[in-house]
Amino acid sequence: MEQTKKDLIKVKEKKKYFYVIILVILVVDQIIKITLSAIGDVTVIPNVFQLHIVQNTQGTYGVNSDSTILYIFTNIIVLGIVFRFLRMENQFVDTKLKIFLSFVLAGGISNLIDRLVRGYVLEYIDFTKVIPIPVLNLADIFIAIGWICIVARFASFTVKEWRKNKEEKIIKNEKEES
Repeated sequence: MEQTKKDLIKVKEKKKYFYVIILVILVVDQIIKITLSAIGDVTVIPNVFQLHIVQNTQGTYGVNSDSTILYIFTNIIVLGIVFRFLRMENQFVDTKLKIFLSFVLAGGISNLIDRLVRGYVLEYIDFTKVIPIPVLNLADIFIAIGWICIVARFASFTVKEWRKNKEEKIIKNEKEES
């Protein structure tokens, strides 16, 4: 009985850890957006990197539907799926995957706040003079890192399972031949 209480406390402490990750990313991104809105553009490295405010009314990489409501609705659905997955499958999800999912949630929530409050997402990280990518924000970076790491994690797991199954078949075949 005492061990069960300790396990529950550990699970609650771990959940707090993920909420802290989400909160820190969300707050930092929103503070940067508010600050840049007040002070304007900032050149960090001339002709390389600047903090340049862009109002993104479109979707990821310029996907355009001319509907803020559609983006809000889609964002809520994706965040709901990720959050529900974390809640329902919590005991089966390892710490690394939870961190990656926390990145996705934090970035998604921050961009959702922008769409709800401003009607657009405020982008500010600008490398366009050096690299032909859209202007983005901290939330976008964490979303991308989160999804890339999630895909890599699942790919790694799939490869390990495939190898394990292959080895089991080889062993089974060897036993049958003996």
